[in-house]
Amino acid sequence: MSCTSQVKICEPGGQGIILPIFGEAEQEWRKGLRAVLYLLGLMWLFLAVAAVSDIFMGAIEEITSKKKRVLGPNGKHVTIKVWNDTVANLTLMALGSSAPEILLSVIELFGNSFYSGDLGPSTIVGS
Repeated sequence: MSCTSQVKICEPGGQGIILPIFGEAEQEWRKGLRAVLYLLGLMWLFLAVAAVSDIFMGAIEEITSKKKRVLGPNGKHVTIKVWNDTVANLTLMALGSSAPEILLSVIELFGNSFYSGDLGPSTIVGS
C-alpha cells in the first residue's frame, strides 16, 4: 500500500497509533468539534508539562544549593557548594531538549508491538 492510497486518520476507517482517541465513532463527529477537543487536550498537556517542570526545577535547585563546611588550608572552616550550578543546568538542558524525541520513539515502539518503526532509530541517533 503506498502512502497516497492510505486513509487519513481523520477520515472514517483511518487509524493511527493513538488517534482517534474515542474510537471509530469519533470519526463521524464534525471536524470543528474534534479540533476544539484536541486543542483543549493539547492545552491541558502543556499545563501538565509546566507543572512537572516547576517541580523538577525546584528539585534541581534544592539539590544544587547544598553546601558543606570543610577545613581550609589555613585551618579555618569554609563553606563550599557541593554541586556546580553550570553542570546541573547543562544536564537539565540536555535532558529537556532530547525528551520529545525519546518519548516519540517510545510511543512508536509501543504502537508497533515493540518493533522499531521508521521514526525510532533516527530520533535516538539524532538527539
